[in-house]
This record gives sequence, C-alpha cells and structure tokens, in this order.
Amino acid sequence: MTRNPEYNRRRVLQFGAAVGAAMGTGALVSCGRSDDAKSSSAKTTSLLRVAAADATNSSGLDPRSSSIGASLIALRHVYDSLMVLKDGSYAYSLAESVEPNGDATRWTVRLRKNATFHDGRPVRAADVAYSIKTLATPPSNRASVYADVDTAAIKVVDEHAVEIPLKRPRGDFKESSLVVFSVVFPDGTKDFAKAIGSGPYKLSTSDERTVRLVANPDYWGTKPTIQTLEISRIADPTARLNAVKSGQVDYAVGIGAASARAERANRALSIVRTGVANANGLSFAMNQRLAPFDDPRVRRAVRLSADREALVAKSLLGLGTTADDVIGKDLPGYAPGIAPRKRDVAEARRLFKEAGVSELTLRTSEIVPGMLSASRLFAQQLAEAGVKLTLDEVPADSYYADLTSLATHPFQAFYYINRPASVHLATVTHQKAPFNVTGTGKGWWRRLAIAQTTTDDDARAKAFDALQMEFYDNGGDVLWGFQEQPDAARTGIEGVYVNQSAAMFDRATTS
Repeated sequence: MTRNPEYNRRRVLQFGAAVGAAMGTGALVSCGRSDDAKSSSAKTTSLLRVAAADATNSSGLDPRSSSIGASLIALRHVYDSLMVLKDGSYAYSLAESVEPNGDATRWTVRLRKNATFHDGRPVRAADVAYSIKTLATPPSNRASVYADVDTAAIKVVDEHAVEIPLKRPRGDFKESSLVVFSVVFPDGTKDFAKAIGSGPYKLSTSDERTVRLVANPDYWGTKPTIQTLEISRIADPTARLNAVKSGQVDYAVGIGAASARAERANRALSIVRTGVANANGLSFAMNQRLAPFDDPRVRRAVRLSADREALVAKSLLGLGTTADDVIGKDLPGYAPGIAPRKRDVAEARRLFKEAGVSELTLRTSEIVPGMLSASRLFAQQLAEAGVKLTLDEVPADSYYADLTSLATHPFQAFYYINRPASVHLATVTHQKAPFNVTGTGKGWWRRLAIAQTTTDDDARAKAFDALQMEFYDNGGDVLWGFQEQPDAARTGIEGVYVNQSAAMFDRATTS
C-alpha cells in the first residue's frame, strides 16, 4: 500500500486557484491560508469581530449537532481534528499517522504527543476512542460518517495509539471519515456547554447572539494572531454587510452576489471570493431510473443543451465558475480526464427527436440564490433544442421537507457542497443515500463498493477516476456551475482561509 503523510500526492490539486479579475475598481481578493512563515512573524491583533448567519446558543458547541454557519466556525476554532483538508491536500492534524492493516479492516491512529486540552489534560488515545464512539452514535448527525466503524470493538493500544475496526474493508477510511469530521474531545464528556477542545481558541462565553473565543496560549501548533475572536449571529446577509460598512464588525461571512457587485467600487471593503474548492455545485438532476431519463440519449441531450457560461454569468452574476457534471473540482482526486463540456444544440435537438421527447418538467425552487433564474434561463436554452420545459416551482422552505421523496422526482434542481469526488460519490450515490437523486443502480453500487474497499491508494484513485468518467459520460447530473459565496471584509484584513466550509481566522492579520 502507498503510504504518504500528504496522502496520495499525485492526486492533490491546490486550493487558492485564480479567482479572476477584480470587479470594477473595488478590491477583490481570494481567501487562502497564510503560510506558517508569514503567520509566525505577523503582528497579533487584540480583537476581530465576525458576523455569520448562525451562531451557537448557550448550550455550547456540540460537535454532534453543530454543522452550519457561525456554530461551525466556532467549533472549528475550538476543536482539533485528527485529519483535515488543508491547501487542497489531506493532512494530519492531531494524528501523527493513520495506517491500515493488510485488508483495511482495522486502522491504527497514532497521536502527536504535544497536544493538550484547554483544561490542561493531554490528548490521549482514550479521548479519540470516546470521541469516535460518540460521533458515531445517533442522534449525532455525524453518525453516517462512521457507519462502517465497529464502535464496540475500538481498542486503546497505548496512550497515543488507538485501533479502529471496521465492519467491512474501507481503503478510503481517511478521506471518507477522518477528513470529513474527526474532532476530538475529552473522554467522558457529557456536557458540551463548556466546549473543551485542543484547538487554537478556547470558549470564553456563548449565548444566542454572540460566541466569544480567546486565543489558546498553549496551542501545540502555530499560535493564533487574533487574540479574541467574536462571532455574532446576524441572519440577514444585507444586515451582515451593513454591519461591516458601519464598523460594527470586521468581517461578514456570506453577503450574496448582488451585494458583492453593488459594493465593487467601495474602497473601504474587500470582497472576498472563497474559490471553487469551497463553493456549492448547482445541478439540474435527472433520475436515470425514471422516464424519460432512463434513456441515455435524453440525458446526453439535456447536458448538451446547457449554455453553462450564460447560466453562471446571468444567474450567479459572474460570482462562480462553470462545472462539468462532476463534483470535486479543485479538490483532491478530481479525475484528470474530465474536460470542459461544450454546448451542441444541433446534436441535442437530434437526440431529443430520436428519443421522441419534446416536453419536460423541472421541479425547482430558490434553494440557493440564483437557482430560479437559472431554471428559467435553462428553459430558454432547452427551447433552442426543440424541448418545452415547464417549471414546477416549489417554496424553498418545503423543497427538502420530505427527504424520502427526493429520489421519486424525474427532474429537479439540486445543489451539493463541493467536496472530493470520492467522498461525494460515496455519500450521494450509494444504495441507501436519501440524496440519490440521479438514480444510480446496482451495477454502480457494486463498482462503488469495489473502489471503496480497494486498499492500494493508487489503485483506488484509478477506480474513482473511472467512476467519475462514467458519471461524466452517462450520469444524471447536469452540474452547470460552482457558486461562490462572497464575503466582505474591512480593508486590510488578510490571511482568512476556509477549512471544510468554515471560515478560519487564526492566521488572520489586520492593518
């Protein structure tokens, strides 16, 4: 088996890809991690105020349930993980190594020896064992991440090593589980209101409006440059932007594309684009189990009808990048054979006519900003290929109300968080996935299982390459764009980066 601390380097694509030209005269910056040399010499700042859509309440930062917005931002600063996705690569954090046995049914995690919790206790293997058991047990919303772990048989080998047995071989255990979510908290933790972690920040106070974090002077890694981090709950994106403009906060997470464009001439602000790696992938999903999408000619015709450049430019106001039907762009493991999808109206028209299709219905909603306008534009594009598209517009607050019904719709607007292709396919297209909206079947599930259980890293990478190419050629997603969520910062703030959908400020600097 290939074993490498920067796991499977030939597969790594770097974060921080070029984000394009500045919008007008306003500042436009990318959101990337500062290197350690820059961070270690940066001047510390006493306070940084952040606004985000959601914040934890007085019950604290519970890793079993905190999953979005400010609660996730705070959680990522307070708790360390065994592994992370860093600069486009799978990397170790609390873990020093993660090694499988011969058939990848048992994985041994060895910990770094210099990490301590905020209350002074050292981080030990027993803490890892307890954390994984807790995260894997419902009602934890992380339980699916550890569905293949035999929690009853987890074994503490010594103070710094824990053995994790699996119910079936999983060669992809690192990327599919530990990188996705592997925060560690003290053995026996029941009350998460205190939020004892080993991360760069300690929890100071938390209520329904504000979370206040203070720098951890004993952090094992590079010391934070921001001494106090204050995260405020502001639900409305316009209100978050106004809070930056008025000086109430220094950084607003998520202000919307329209606001970003409106502020392009404001020299007091920087509009921060977080890049494709941290974007939403937007799709018109075709269920290949249901007519007429059980006909591969129809799926190909729909894909060829899409003018992706126009959809991004008009529906995402240019704050996005075209996509080519497969999630994972700019992330580890994206198949090198995936090429830009070119529009071909004449071929689409021929295929539709050959398949006898002249009308389609798309279930859609404003589930993310711009989706309805994209759906309406797509109707015009399909009309050019000889197909009338009727839009079944559903209220956004009820679009996902019944998860069990999602796989019963032939054609629907959908969005995914961009993440490594192997993680996405394993999560969304397997047999029991509630989000299997493209209708993958038994043959696909068998090939997916073989890829997951392949123990050699290079062989597994090739297997997932083949799955992606199969999905690219014949799958059910018309993944047309990656939608970036622009942030707004007071001019002079640098060094903010994104760690698995959470904005990180421990390397931030201000001027």
